[in-house]
Amino acid sequence: MTSHKPVSRRSVLRKGAVATGAVVFGGTAVVGSSVAHDEQSGVVAQIESHGHYAWFPLGPESWGRSATPYDMQDGDSRWLAQPQSDGSVRCLAQNLGTEPPNRNTGFDVHLGRLGTIETVTVTSRTLRTPRWGPAELFLGLYLDKDDSGEFGNWEPNDDGTESALGSDTDDEGLLFSAASGEVTIDGDTVFRLINAGTEATLTELQEGTVEGISGETLAALYIGVINGGEGTDEVVVEDMHVSRS
Repeated sequence: MTSHKPVSRRSVLRKGAVATGAVVFGGTAVVGSSVAHDEQSGVVAQIESHGHYAWFPLGPESWGRSATPYDMQDGDSRWLAQPQSDGSVRCLAQNLGTEPPNRNTGFDVHLGRLGTIETVTVTSRTLRTPRWGPAELFLGLYLDKDDSGEFGNWEPNDDGTESALGSDTDDEGLLFSAASGEVTIDGDTVFRLINAGTEATLTELQEGTVEGISGETLAALYIGVINGGEGTDEVVVEDMHVSRS
């Protein structure tokens, strides 16, 4: 996940319901799902059917993803995304350093054609953070600008994970939110586009105001918890709902 400083946005924030998920501490390698496949629901089911568990913990060279949940460690740094019994996903980022900023860990879900999306609502809550107030979510709108059917370029590894090779021919819109209740992405939400070097609302992207992006562009949403450098940031992403026009 590419790291940038927070950007301006016009998002509709609402207080959401809170559900309790089990806390599971794993080892130091990629691990399997803690929820049986036939019991998967909610966010977990969305990731398993059309997404990835993904991470950006130590800088661009560590951007990776996997079809399975993970719990990884490098010294005192740790990054984790684990399914919970209620279909939510617990994400943890610990001691990830400060350069580059906004190092994070989470997952992505494919959304389909950009023009079909009316709103996307993400519900989350903070379990731990060294900051005042809730932890911070990194939301990345992946855009398949080159129409390859993939978001960026990836290289398979022997352990079943994939490492990012870059995404110069695609783009990503950045958004930040507190991990507390609901954040709703709608037509007025402003994204900062990395490769296009501009800002645009969801509606503007759908209407083709940014070159190479239109309502026909395939999109995905990355959701991760940001670590400020030291300490542990831990959240539960309880739900992600897409409303279509």
